[in-house]
Amino acid sequence: MTLYIALCDDERETLENEKRLIQNIFKEKGVVFELATYCSPIELLKSKTVYDLVFLDIEMSEMNGIDLAKQMMERNKKCMLFFLTNYSVYLDKAFDVNATRFLTKPVDPQRLSEGIERALERIDNASKTILVTNCANKIPIQIPTATIIYIENVGRHTRIVSTEQEFIAEEVFTTLKNRIEKEVKYFAAPHQSYFVNLRYVTKHDKMNVEMTYAGKTYKADMSRRQYNEFDKKMFLTAKDL
Repeated sequence: MTLYIALCDDERETLENEKRLIQNIFKEKGVVFELATYCSPIELLKSKTVYDLVFLDIEMSEMNGIDLAKQMMERNKKCMLFFLTNYSVYLDKAFDVNATRFLTKPVDPQRLSEGIERALERIDNASKTILVTNCANKIPIQIPTATIIYIENVGRHTRIVSTEQEFIAEEVFTTLKNRIEKEVKYFAAPHQSYFVNLRYVTKHDKMNVEMTYAGKTYKADMSRRQYNEFDKKMFLTAKDL
């Protein structure tokens, strides 16, 4: 798999320095990639390439990097955004466009490498799927694991609630829980009957877990015995979500 990467900075010297740094990091990680550089945000927007990772300056003469990022995300919602900038004042706005990392210049190579590593993990997780059978029609379904909001034990079967659909799967809860657990690290069990995707959790206490997606709220029970472990995992993984 080839990763398509774009780097945009309207300062030519800075662009070349960042290009060499990014290339070295990806080569060290053994990643197959194509890196395109742009001095102009407008030229980047004209490109027909769908980029997996985009590294952007924020203060550019033709267009603000935040506005550029919004347009890039419209093309590919799974795009990983990195802001490399002298202006920390834009940090809050960077979160508004779901930036993967915000790094101030001069860029710390170690922090950039760690950020790229997290991005690569997320890209790898996005490609993982589980195969289940819909009880209603007995048709096998391949579901991207990252789209699952939670699964729930409903007797001999399992309710699956994802960003795309909700249905009862023939497989028993423990079977699906074990499959997910082997593939990704961002799920946790707040209760013996639930296994939830931490990326969608917005609130949790000793009674409930709340998850949200597209303006809709979902709830799962929280066991008092599970609370401390769940809370700890939520804290430890939050930086990578």
